[in-house]
Amino acid sequence: MKVLGISGSPIKNGNVDLLIQQVLKGTGSKGGKTEIIYLDKLNISPCKSCGKNPEPRFCFIKDDMAEVYFKLKSSDVLVLGSPIYFDTVSAQMKLFLDRCNCLTPLVKKRNRYFFKSRLKKKRKGIIILVAGEKQRFDYALIPLLGFFKWANVKYVDKILYAHSFFEKGKVTEDKKIMQKAFDLEKGLWSVKL
Repeated sequence: MKVLGISGSPIKNGNVDLLIQQVLKGTGSKGGKTEIIYLDKLNISPCKSCGKNPEPRFCFIKDDMAEVYFKLKSSDVLVLGSPIYFDTVSAQMKLFLDRCNCLTPLVKKRNRYFFKSRLKKKRKGIIILVAGEKQRFDYALIPLLGFFKWANVKYVDKILYAHSFFEKGKVTEDKKIMQKAFDLEKGLWSVKL
């Protein structure tokens, strides 16, 4: 099982990253092959909404998303993590989501238009969101669940972690949430695709 973590946080080893790592540690303990992509470290241009099918490539834009598409396509499980900014996902995560528009391009066949899924293989998905105690999670869940729907990802579980501190990596002191992150792998095995 290939488990791909995608971090939308600009802070490496921050709370989002540490929770993703903990989920991957749990899946890795059962033999899963794990990897994390740090979106903040990649050169990713915004979607140009070109409206054309870029096949055989995933996108006409040549940047670091080419590598992300390849890893996305070969994954069995996705773990998407983001901090909450203004009650939604980070700019890094939103940029990634928008550039996945081409995973289901609009194509025309016999004078009819339809969306063609380019990710045929079904995969499972986990969401991790970290926010200050007064922020909301529901608005951030909408684009992530929407992405899962369009990318053929079966939603399995989530961690919504609200805190009142702003120290890097302090989530590790919350043993309960760290254990929950580690144990998320158990739900992956029971969910059928």
